[in-house]
Amino acid sequence: MKILSYNIQAAIASDSYLSYVSRLHRQVFPTPAKRDNLRHIAQYISPFDVVCLQEVDLGGFRNGYENQVNQFLAQTPFTHHVCQINRVVGKLSVHGNLILSKMPLRQVVNTHLPSRIKGRGMLAAAVQMPFGEMVVANVHLSLGAMDQFKQIRFIRETLKPYEHVCLMGDFNCPPEAEQLHLLTDFDYTRLEDTAHTYPSWKPSQTLDHIFVKGCLKGVAHVSQFSRSDHLPVVVDMNWER
Repeated sequence: MKILSYNIQAAIASDSYLSYVSRLHRQVFPTPAKRDNLRHIAQYISPFDVVCLQEVDLGGFRNGYENQVNQFLAQTPFTHHVCQINRVVGKLSVHGNLILSKMPLRQVVNTHLPSRIKGRGMLAAAVQMPFGEMVVANVHLSLGAMDQFKQIRFIRETLKPYEHVCLMGDFNCPPEAEQLHLLTDFDYTRLEDTAHTYPSWKPSQTLDHIFVKGCLKGVAHVSQFSRSDHLPVVVDMNWER
């Protein structure tokens, strides 16, 4: 089974620090370039079995009030999905997480994460596997370590009832961060790759991670597909029989 985690930056496609300024209009207005970039992302993610996307625009003005979930469903072979709204910025944007799947999904968690500034969330869904249910959890954490400690502890406790979990997303902290020990010291294993995920044009930080627990095993690697300010993380998932 091939699984992907990708912060898509709402299909804005920054390719340098300068582009955060030079492409500021893409943060505000719907543009043909964003639509074209989303098409490339849709083509890239199509071969995967399960895809977790962060920073999806769920229908703000900057995407022409069109929900990117519907755009992905129209341009990919995925037949099942769950999504959540994390933050609404007036009429400008609706930020959210999305799980796409070629297999039926049963939503088990849709919750905001504790934070001093609202707008971060966890979305989780169960997929039926030969060994039982695998829960795929998609998260996008805050920037500060203080909030991340609270959020990771909350994530761990929320997912505790589920035996086999694949937890992935944009954690906004490096692999050596102390807060990640709240996972690795409690049943979770990080699927490692030495490659960095951010910024995509000159990667120097690893902010995107995949953790597993239960019978799940896997090999992760960072893809060089660059249509966002983050790079995607890919995992070839398997399990102990």
